[in-house]
Amino acid sequence: MSSTTVPSATAKTARGGRGISKAKSVSRSHKAGLQFPVGRVARFLKRGRYAQRVGSGSPVYLSAVLEYLAAEVLELAGNAARDNKKNRIIPRHIQLAVRNDEELSKLLGSVTIANGGVLPNIHQNLLPKKTAKGKGLGINRKPAMSSGGSTKGGRGKPKSSKSVSRSQKAGLQFPVGRIARFLKAGKYADRVGAGAPVYLSAVLEYLAAEVLELAGNAARDNKKNRIVPRHIQLAVRNDEELSKLLGTVTIANGGVLPNIHQNLLPKKMGKGKGDIGSASQEF
Repeated sequence: MSSTTVPSATAKTARGGRGISKAKSVSRSHKAGLQFPVGRVARFLKRGRYAQRVGSGSPVYLSAVLEYLAAEVLELAGNAARDNKKNRIIPRHIQLAVRNDEELSKLLGSVTIANGGVLPNIHQNLLPKKTAKGKGLGINRKPAMSSGGSTKGGRGKPKSSKSVSRSQKAGLQFPVGRIARFLKAGKYADRVGAGAPVYLSAVLEYLAAEVLELAGNAARDNKKNRIVPRHIQLAVRNDEELSKLLGTVTIANGGVLPNIHQNLLPKKMGKGKGDIGSASQEF
């Protein structure tokens, strides 16, 4: 009797009737232990035609560098968001993270982050002066709110926080909202970005602080307690950069710089020494 062999139930058959099972494919990102897609970076490198040939290690190295930079920026931006008591990272937090880090600020020095604002910086002359007497004077205390007070609109939940102006967010004294309104009303461009009024406010505040500082020094030199247009004129014309910026500007009631021609100055007369004809010679 002929014996027949029955195939076991545990045997695995592959496509085409072959008995060898196909192993699962592993991506290059998984092999390198990265989160960034190595295959996609390699495809973009080849498509960009940056070189005639692209080595197999180039996309792996580039993906590792990009992943490290993204992790650093996200960590610092998360810390900035937590310091501001926010749960979401916005471009403002990325701007603070990049500019406050020395290496990232050097790497991204020529990069402008949209809607990132500027670093908070108030000139020393714009800060309020501290008075010696009465430390608590001039500070308006918030009135105590009753627990049973109703909110606007009859809603049961009270308003969580007070609205913060854009000037306070950017750390500026000049009104960002008013400058944005003037930019839109002037029709200088079809569209006005969100960072344009912030940047312009920062530049105007810096120029005002510089002029006020130099004009205050000129008033102090003249033993005056009030800044007049004459002091502004002296401050602007004696500064090289401000004089170049405001070269075609005429300051009303500013006068002119003190300048007397050499020929109009009185000649200095010597006392007894070197006077012509003052002494006679004996022969």
